[in-house]
Amino acid sequence: MIGGSMSEAQTLANRTHMNWGPIALTAIGAIMAGLAVNSAMQPAELPYQRTIVDAAPETYAALSLPASDPAMSVKKLEWSVSSVREPIATAVVATDADGRHVPLDWQNNVTEPVFAADLRMTEVSKVLAAIREHVPENAVVLSWWDLSRKIRLVAQRQAPLDDPYARGLILPTAWQSASGLIDEQENTYWGKGVSEADGKKFTHYIDALLLDEIKGADALRALVPDGKDVYVAVHLSDIWKAAASRHDQIGIAYKDIPSGGQSHSVMKAAKDWIREQKIEGGYAVEPVGNAVRLHYFTGKDSSNLLLAKLLPFSTSNPMQLERFELVYQHRGFWVYKLKG
Repeated sequence: MIGGSMSEAQTLANRTHMNWGPIALTAIGAIMAGLAVNSAMQPAELPYQRTIVDAAPETYAALSLPASDPAMSVKKLEWSVSSVREPIATAVVATDADGRHVPLDWQNNVTEPVFAADLRMTEVSKVLAAIREHVPENAVVLSWWDLSRKIRLVAQRQAPLDDPYARGLILPTAWQSASGLIDEQENTYWGKGVSEADGKKFTHYIDALLLDEIKGADALRALVPDGKDVYVAVHLSDIWKAAASRHDQIGIAYKDIPSGGQSHSVMKAAKDWIREQKIEGGYAVEPVGNAVRLHYFTGKDSSNLLLAKLLPFSTSNPMQLERFELVYQHRGFWVYKLKG
């Protein structure tokens, strides 16, 4: 459904293949068409080329990277297809002392995310500075593997979770036929340096997010040695990452609604659409370009999961959680302290 708004819920396959709605239909739609053509022409090959070059220091100046680490390098990654002149996605990526690649930002130039949702460097720097301010040095932060790496490298706090399988990467719809090749390429790159034991622990983290609040809190607490304070950092995109890993436990879809520059009217349009479609699960609203994106659950049960309660869905209230105390929030990021 490239080039048109979504009218029916799209559930997730084994990996998330998201049809992110139109923001700039004419220009970006042409790029996505080229991406699809490129994929069709190369069914037995990777549908893209990834290039890696040195990143200019000014591109990551917003972050206070540890200059004392001689093993760290910062690169710019570009994903391109032969039928499109400009890269379809770019990222600034640091490599830490363990050889693990740390995505510092992510920019998509097409309507669908290429492996990750958009993430601005300025947004990341604010969140990491806040974590360093609010989280004591001896505490532990639990988060998705990509955020955990940023917390360890930049905020210099204990964030032990990681994943050798790089679970949660998002594929454009046009690349579904090449998912096996893409998994091999990207999982090898992003999972480098991570042990299988780390992967098992990360599986337990995903399990905990998909329990109810009380059971999930206990499961998260069990991941950290006794005596240490536990913090949990989540981002709105984590709901899609979790659904990619556990499509049988969570149903999530989205719809884009043009904003027209008036927040009141767009919120009314969003609520009207939810009511007309008889959506019974919770929904969250995210500004995206000149539109707002409704992330909505396709069933009631998903609204009761811990991860849904930690994020700003209409069926949750982060200020009324029993086991989690909100300590910081910025745009799509939410940071909590686990009680007990």
